[in-house]
Amino acid sequence: MKSLLYLITIITLLFACNPTAELKNEQPPEKTPVENKTDYIYEATYLDQFKMGNPENVLLVQKMHELILSKQFDEVYGLFSDSVVFRNGDGSTTEGLAAVKEVMETVYSKLTFENYRVGVNLAVTGDNGDEWVLLWDGVDILSQDGKRTSELYMEAFFIVDGKIALINQFAKPNL
Repeated sequence: MKSLLYLITIITLLFACNPTAELKNEQPPEKTPVENKTDYIYEATYLDQFKMGNPENVLLVQKMHELILSKQFDEVYGLFSDSVVFRNGDGSTTEGLAAVKEVMETVYSKLTFENYRVGVNLAVTGDNGDEWVLLWDGVDILSQDGKRTSELYMEAFFIVDGKIALINQFAKPNL
């Protein structure tokens, strides 16, 4: 009797699993944006629904880093708007293309950047049309006097008309 019950259970399981069913080549349904019904405690500038942005903006930011690392500063300048603003990782601000050129030629030119690594590159566009690239990266820096440091960054790049208009940077030592 136990054998018969065991055999019936196995046959039932086999039919329930339906191993001969054809696999359907269905595409997952397109995701629709989720309506944000959250009542936030604090009002923020960008509480709207972001969507993934233009991947060309990520390429623009990566090109900027590539040119800085190879000290091709004249080519870097063409990636910035004339009124570009750098909110630097040390808390200082550099405003305007002329000021950025001075920093690159007097400070960046004396540094050697090594072991550049990127953790995250995200291009996002807000409902208001603002285009950003969000970046988490790190680099080892060798100063002219031989001192080596390693920095981790969180950077936000505001892109306007295909140019970098603002860089907001937070930096900390990589211990």
